Amino acid sequence: METTLPTYIKIMQIIRQEIVSGILEPNQKIESIKELAKKYKVNPNTIQRALVNLEEEGLLRSNRTAGKYVTDNKLLIKSIRYKEARKVTEEFISNLEHLGIQPDELVRLFAEPELSRVMGTA
Repeated sequence: METTLPTYIKIMQIIRQEIVSGILEPNQKIESIKELAKKYKVNPNTIQRALVNLEEEGLLRSNRTAGKYVTDNKLLIKSIRYKEARKVTEEFISNLEHLGIQPDELVRLFAEPELSRVMGTA
């Protein structure tokens, strides 16, 4: 059962992903609210809400006269990246468990990629 996320949360997720993946680097100035609104085809208030929430998380900082910047807190960025990776890993393992794949089978799947070709799954 998948719920539809509010647009500002989707935009937050995109910007967060760009920060933790290194697309947006520490201390890098991000696009203006107006530019982001045009890019995502949304109301500037939606962008503002997303950016305020990212500031509250500590991923962005404001300079009143010069715009918004990615945090220089590399430890925070690394921590969020690891939390996101853990979440993806847990979902991956859960999906495999639903398929009935046990951890030892998972190791074999990665260790023997040709097995999936032989079995016709690749």
